[in-house]
Amino acid sequence: MKKIRNFLKDRSGATAVTFALLLVPMVGMTGLAVDYTRASGDRSRLQGIADSAALAGASVFTGENKAAAEASARAYLRAHLGAEMDKMQVGFDTSNQRVIVSLAGETNTLFMKVLAKEKVAIGVLAEALAPLKPSSAEIQIGAAYGHWAKKVSVIVIRPGTTKEVVLGTVIYEASDLSAEDGRGTGKTIIDPADGKILLGEYKEFFLRMEVKKKPCNIGRYDSNTSSSYVTCSPTTNSEYKNYDLKFTTNDPAQSKYLFVGDTADTLKQLEDGATLEELLDCDQQWHFHGWEDGGGWDKQDFFYKIKAACKAVDGEYVRLTR
Repeated sequence: MKKIRNFLKDRSGATAVTFALLLVPMVGMTGLAVDYTRASGDRSRLQGIADSAALAGASVFTGENKAAAEASARAYLRAHLGAEMDKMQVGFDTSNQRVIVSLAGETNTLFMKVLAKEKVAIGVLAEALAPLKPSSAEIQIGAAYGHWAKKVSVIVIRPGTTKEVVLGTVIYEASDLSAEDGRGTGKTIIDPADGKILLGEYKEFFLRMEVKKKPCNIGRYDSNTSSSYVTCSPTTNSEYKNYDLKFTTNDPAQSKYLFVGDTADTLKQLEDGATLEELLDCDQQWHFHGWEDGGGWDKQDFFYKIKAACKAVDGEYVRLTR
């Protein structure tokens, strides 16, 4: 009995037994950590490649040439993954002017093979926006009103230059200050005469309104001051040599002078911060604009309609969205 009790109390060799029992889970946990780190590194590498591939596709995507965008993205993947690409599931899609690239594959394990886990699945998704930018537009000049004379110029800056090119002008002088319930009507000289202006290819375009705070334009004055009717006559008086106010549609601080709508009867005043180019849609539909010359806000003084054609921005504004 004594020998049996001594045997039961003996602890020699317990550490080895315990270690043996714990060895498998310890190796598993160590392997999990190491292999997870390896998988995370592989995933980060694939994410970077997928991001760049999506950007490569988006940089040539126009909204219609899906095949060309996909070819560009796949070419980037092939160049940076090589034969590894053949072992992966590669997804490509386009929607809402976005290019989407997905990669799904596996990475080999080291320690987790002890647990019969030889591979870890990894997958990434990248999405890049390929925005369209108005590249050309057609403007149709409308009516002009008001008590103040004004000159409106349609101006473009062509790609590769900084020179302003005036494509058309409208010169307005008041003739009856009481007409239109006191709004005032007048005469306009439009160039070109039909009021139709094609902007063509441009880097920037805007409208400039120069206002004389009198009914007659530069170099002329109202010689009939006894009634609401205006008679403009030539003068050399220095008071009539220059315009008093200047507004441009590309000045965000003057956005509130613009009124925009899908019809001539639904014009709404803009808040500060917007510019004319940002307002253009790529729907090839006419949109209506009214422009206030600074004398009041209830009734605008110059009207025109505009429709734009768009193209991809050649990578300038392409960016990742996911």
